[in-house]
Amino acid sequence: MKWNDVSFLLGSSLSKKILECLNDSKEPLAPLQISKKTNIAKSNVSTKLGALTKRGLVEPIDPEVRKWRFYKITKKGKDILREVKKVKE
Repeated sequence: MKWNDVSFLLGSSLSKKILECLNDSKEPLAPLQISKKTNIAKSNVSTKLGALTKRGLVEPIDPEVRKWRFYKITKKGKDILREVKKVKE
């Protein structure tokens, strides 16, 4: 378990909200879809997805695609989100 990833999510409510959105979705989502579901500006969603991708918490379905890139939560992302929920209880 990477506690720095847990700390990152605890300190970033937007990143946590985006990760929860992807976790709740049955299918991968594009930044615009995440923006609409979370009421977070698309530019902020895109920035946060970059940070979440670097940490291995989400991944693009096809990294080569530039427009309408779809993202899904990774196993690591699900594990970290579960730990964040435990810490907040």
